[in-house]
Amino acid sequence: MVLSISSTTVTAATLTHAVSYSEVASVTLLTWDFFITLSDEIDLVWKQRWTPAKALYLLARYLPWIFQLALLAINTDGTTGLIFTLDQCRKWMIFQAIILQMVVTTVDIILMIRVFALYNNSRILVVSLSTAFICEISYLSYNLATVTPKLGFAEDCFVRSSPPSFIIYWIVSLAFETVLFVLTLAKFFAAVKDGWGKRPVMREFVQDGTWAYALVFVTMAINSALYKSVHSPLAGICFTWLLSVLSFSASPSSP
Repeated sequence: MVLSISSTTVTAATLTHAVSYSEVASVTLLTWDFFITLSDEIDLVWKQRWTPAKALYLLARYLPWIFQLALLAINTDGTTGLIFTLDQCRKWMIFQAIILQMVVTTVDIILMIRVFALYNNSRILVVSLSTAFICEISYLSYNLATVTPKLGFAEDCFVRSSPPSFIIYWIVSLAFETVLFVLTLAKFFAAVKDGWGKRPVMREFVQDGTWAYALVFVTMAINSALYKSVHSPLAGICFTWLLSVLSFSASPSSP
């Protein structure tokens, strides 16, 4: 019995350390991305006047980074070093859910603005896509509000299990991202047909949009699979990577 408990303890410690190392890698890569895009950001963002678009960019770009630094502050060695009650864990998860939804919402708005620009702010597109966006955000918020109280936690407040309905959150998010991506590709192919799709600006727009969509899609899909099938602290190992990917998608290199 003693050996069994010891083995379980070692395994749990190993898993929480793995999550911690993943968090460190995620925030390190994001910090590196800040440095390599800093010159573009200064020219394209910081030197420009304050607008709602600029505020959205800064929120989507830096909130994930600031939040990840906060996570590291209490989890830098694979354990919080703190003892949480179940109620405290739930409150902490609610806070994380709010941050996630704020970032997802902000990035979706930025991506929508890009699509609107491609279609010259078509009234039909603006109304239909905005309606779909409101429905998406309303459901995602509802889903998080109902799922978060049902999450299972490890001793260090790491998520180790989630209800089956949590996968719907990722499916709905991916569906909306896919709509935006398809609209971007449709405009690109129409531009190629009209003879101006080969212009550098258009090519760069689609290329950056493609990698951003691919990264978000893959990261959300992995998160969905982990939360559904893994019942250990590893269930949330890609959570910070999703935050980083969402921040990448708002970077100056992604028009």
